[in-house]
Amino acid sequence: MKSIIIAVGCLVVLGGCFNTDTTTPTISSNGSTPSSSSKVFNNNQFAFNFPSDWDVIQPKDFTSEVPQETLVVIRNNIKNDTFTANVNVVRNTLQKDISNLDYAKEILNRQKVGLLDYKETKREIVSITIGGQAQETYFVEFEARLNATEPVTKFIQTYAVKDRAGYIIMGAHSFDEQSAVVDKLSSVIKSFKVS
Repeated sequence: MKSIIIAVGCLVVLGGCFNTDTTTPTISSNGSTPSSSSKVFNNNQFAFNFPSDWDVIQPKDFTSEVPQETLVVIRNNIKNDTFTANVNVVRNTLQKDISNLDYAKEILNRQKVGLLDYKETKREIVSITIGGQAQETYFVEFEARLNATEPVTKFIQTYAVKDRAGYIIMGAHSFDEQSAVVDKLSSVIKSFKVS
């Protein structure tokens, strides 16, 4: 669970935050054959595709160290002693109306201040589906460490806002992670959409 704590623990959250998703998510095959290489995670708030052989960890299975704003974690099925690649979805309750791009900038500015050795390596404007409509948001890659004793970790993030709920979709992996795994993390994050 150490890898999950590092990934979600680095987030600096905004406003009052709580996990209110009581709907049981559906996890279904994404494709016409049972051997499809991906599945779909879907609940009443959001959906995304993920590798079919990765593990889904839901709030009922979180340890007390995982922040309650975390809605789900998807973890590589190939475990690592120091860090296992993962993606998590966090939801923050926002105190004001804000655009996706401004929400992303607030999160990024707080991370720059709150994380050690922060270095942004990529930022691009991409499209995300929110309520059936395409909207602009950022897709960001950066590296940082949570504290002085932790190794530098690589992160991939995107952001979405709907009805004063701010979502952060974040992947995390070690520097020596296989490129195929990093590509899978990016694909999961880019497939995220809000209902």
